Amino acid sequence: MPIRVKIGFTKFVAACLLAAGLSDPAIAQNATQPFHIFAVLWRGETEVEEGFRAYLTEHNIPFKMTVRNLDRDRANAPPIVAEIKRTRPDLVYTWGTGTTSSIFGALDTESPQKFVRDLPGLFVLVAYPLAAKLVESYARPGRSLSGTAFLSPLDAQLNTIRSYHSFKKIAVIYDRTASNSRINVADLRAAVKTTDIALIELPVPLNAAGKSDASAIVGLVRQAKEQGAELLYMGPDSFISRHSKDYTAAAIANKMPTFSATEAPLRNSQTMFGLVSDYYTVGKLAGLQAERILVHKQAPQDLPVAHLSRYKLWINMDVAHQIGMYPPMNMISVSDFQTSVGDN
Repeated sequence: MPIRVKIGFTKFVAACLLAAGLSDPAIAQNATQPFHIFAVLWRGETEVEEGFRAYLTEHNIPFKMTVRNLDRDRANAPPIVAEIKRTRPDLVYTWGTGTTSSIFGALDTESPQKFVRDLPGLFVLVAYPLAAKLVESYARPGRSLSGTAFLSPLDAQLNTIRSYHSFKKIAVIYDRTASNSRINVADLRAAVKTTDIALIELPVPLNAAGKSDASAIVGLVRQAKEQGAELLYMGPDSFISRHSKDYTAAAIANKMPTFSATEAPLRNSQTMFGLVSDYYTVGKLAGLQAERILVHKQAPQDLPVAHLSRYKLWINMDVAHQIGMYPPMNMISVSDFQTSVGDN
């Protein structure tokens, strides 16, 4: 299990939420009945939900929470949509792009009757809400759905990568069947053009069922090494995240550092470093958004998508030791460190 040493992160959490307009915890709202929040998740509860509940509890907002899980299969959504329509909760909370799209549908869907359209909604962990056509803009969603952004800006990610080491060639192995992955790779391709970094793109081959083939990951890591890649980039890719243990083990075997744009691979595998939003903090920010909707009666269509102004630099020192690539001294004072003891 990993042992983590966090440096000054409590102050960081407080600063982010206060900057976002956090209300005084002593101020209780006037509701006498608990608000009914209906949460639809993709793969079970995460620290996002822990932070979300903590915010509501700390701010004396009474609530009851119904939780349903898609189990990574969008085909499970229709009966959940029917239940939401029948129970009519005060707020519908969704985790991830696939879940949010399955429950609320795209702005321009031709079959709105299949989705929840007339209840307040709040999404978390959606990488590209504009590209997914979930909102009209970050500033004004234009429908009864708002949320929280969680990805650090791509230019900040690239600056972090270049600050760690003068990498000249990076590779991205990705799930070509997922829209988030395709969008991320397209953005990455455009972003590196303004730098001296070359990008190698390696889509995962598909199996007979038309799904990305996990058995190809080890070979793709080796192929990236053979093509001269000096670092492996891991974007908001659910497939790569799900197989991150095999992915990062192969990277270490090939003496290749890995960088992640999301927190899950940093927690669950041997990813070397990343610039990420802390899930618990994202949950608290979502709690603030819920307070605005439930307590202060702000309409989601007029509530800007919230985002953090600061992100966490996370470094796994055990992996840095195995790769033989330690962080520069100027990164140490602003980093969260993880060292692995035994199996990760």
